[in-house]
Amino acid sequence: MYTSYIMQNSQTLERTQIYLTQTQQSRLAEACRRAAVTKSELIRQAVDQFLSQQAIPSLADKAQHIEGLAGLWADRDDMADPTAYVRSVRAPRF
Repeated sequence: MYTSYIMQNSQTLERTQIYLTQTQQSRLAEACRRAAVTKSELIRQAVDQFLSQQAIPSLADKAQHIEGLAGLWADRDDMADPTAYVRSVRAPRF
């Protein structure tokens, strides 16, 4: 039924399913009527807009984040012997 519509697009589309609240459904339906587009198209536009606003972390940002993890557990009293700690955590499973 939708094959002809999907095949007309220049990009290959993949189906997904989401759950929306009733309020979101109502607002989305109204926005679709105002924009004269389908829910799918409006959701794709919203996803594109959201993703275009996301910052892509640089290598320096990633390195700074990793450096911030150094010593994260240094003040933990239960980690005096990391090997013993790991064994105690795994003991119930093995």
